Amino acid sequence: MKLPLEIIIYILEILHSWNKLKPKFLRVSKLFYLCVLPMIYRRPILKSSNFFAFMDSISSNKDLGSHIKELDLSRIVHSGKNASVARLLKRTSKSLELFIAPQSSFGFGPSIALKNCKNLKVLDLSLVSETLNLEELFKSISSLKDLYHLAFPRSSVEITDFKGIVWPLKLSYLRLSGGITDEFLMKSGVPDSVVHLEFAHCPTISDIGFHHLLAKLGKNLISLRVQYPMPGLRSNALDLAFFYCPNLISLEVTVDYISSSFFDEQNLTYLDYPRPLKYLYIESSGMLGTTTRLDPVDLALAISESRLPHLKKVKCSAKLGWDPKSEYVSYIVDHLNDKDGGFYIGY
Repeated sequence: MKLPLEIIIYILEILHSWNKLKPKFLRVSKLFYLCVLPMIYRRPILKSSNFFAFMDSISSNKDLGSHIKELDLSRIVHSGKNASVARLLKRTSKSLELFIAPQSSFGFGPSIALKNCKNLKVLDLSLVSETLNLEELFKSISSLKDLYHLAFPRSSVEITDFKGIVWPLKLSYLRLSGGITDEFLMKSGVPDSVVHLEFAHCPTISDIGFHHLLAKLGKNLISLRVQYPMPGLRSNALDLAFFYCPNLISLEVTVDYISSSFFDEQNLTYLDYPRPLKYLYIESSGMLGTTTRLDPVDLALAISESRLPHLKKVKCSAKLGWDPKSEYVSYIVDHLNDKDGGFYIGY
């Protein structure tokens, strides 16, 4: 080996970023083994086909768990057990920084095991279909001082003891799902540090709780996403999104919860500074009556009157029924192209 160790590691890191780092490199020499092993196990690519073999490796060599920093189990479908996932979290607890839970096999045991992952920064439970107790979940994450990204499970038991809730100090991204109620939004003390907020699969949230939380956090938010369905919201619940959240850079809404006055001056008011919104995504369920809710002329007028001076990218659902060749859509497209942005219609 004539190259310095730092150069060898640098080259191997590049190969790893290109997905060119193969397990056979472990057999080159002892030096390569020591350099390559942490890289391969840093972000293991796990599927249903290799999950049990991976568990066997972790069980037979306990030191391997100390190299794992990111654990993505989103591709594991009906392949593991609660005990296996809990054991995996314990083996990787000292080094784990990112964890994406599987759809199944994540119940009481794994949620308790999370408290040992002191260095965890990202916790994504959005795929979990099993019912989780939110009180137990909060007990597990209350000691995770570096956690900044938290996505709730879509099936969870309603929480009633709000005094026992301790939020992670550095939390900046929050995705609310499952058994979240208006009372939770008003009494749980969601921290002001949250700047990215999402709502998904929240059947019991109504306008009261939704607007209360936006009134509390709105000025701090730089991104807001509200996914369909949210059956507790009224058909114009999101009309005040611009009013509550004047500093948004990214906004994703569903036309089912906005009215034709969404872009009117009464909602999209002028600010003392240029409104910073750059990215706007408008989705639609395609339900009866949604195709006439929003017209491109409303957005074109807001742009022409400089109420959205920094708007750069707009993506809307084809279910809105906007004609790409219409006069107002053409105006929007030309305006965004002049800003090196774009207008996209998705399906």
